[in-house]
Amino acid sequence: MGYPNGHKGDAGTLTVRECRTQFERVGSSRHRHARPVDTCTGTFRADRGGAAVENATVETPAKFEPGTELEVQKTDHGFVMIDEQWIWRSLAIVCVAVCAVVAGLFCLLTGFGGRRGPGLREAWRRVPGGAVVRYVLAGSGGLAALGAGAAWLVDGIVR
Repeated sequence: MGYPNGHKGDAGTLTVRECRTQFERVGSSRHRHARPVDTCTGTFRADRGGAAVENATVETPAKFEPGTELEVQKTDHGFVMIDEQWIWRSLAIVCVAVCAVVAGLFCLLTGFGGRRGPGLREAWRRVPGGAVVRYVLAGSGGLAALGAGAAWLVDGIVR
């Protein structure tokens, strides 16, 4: 989330010279298929000044005409196009990660999910710290799940 907020990388403009579509192989060894990936190459100029970067390449959601200016971020590993979908997907990933951490903490604290561990109701009663910790776990997990759902819903609408 540091790139779209401007905390990391250098924001700037990429002036498109050419765009092309390549096919990337994805999937398992049994179910391989090719996914089209659009990339645009051009000149990057940072908003803060500095030397222009020739032949900067960025993955884009579509092909663009030569001369089009795209808002991009220069990262440690290349260039990324920051758009609304990227922001919503990143937020959804963070929320899903929080859900996984909360579930993992619950299992560690109670032994739930172990080979001879307690059932869900018994584990819920066993949470150390009593009602306060149960409310914190349920509240943070629930808010993260709602955040992930909302982010994916908005991501689907933005398309």
